[in-house]
Amino acid sequence: MSAHNAVYELGQTQTGTAFEGKFLGIFEGVPTDDIAGFGKGALAVDVTNGKLYINNDSAVTANWVVVGTQS
Repeated sequence: MSAHNAVYELGQTQTGTAFEGKFLGIFEGVPTDDIAGFGKGALAVDVTNGKLYINNDSAVTANWVVVGTQS
């Protein structure tokens, strides 16, 4: 996979597997919990604040939690 397609490929919706929904999202600011379509375990990168989040709920009701102790 070429570098310029990396985000596009990871953002594709996965179906028919244990993981349902998109795997990676790039956001300007903190992702909101009302964004649907990102499966459990999906990652969100906040490029404004330099933080990484993980969805610990489902593709229907995301719950974004900051990963680690980022300052």
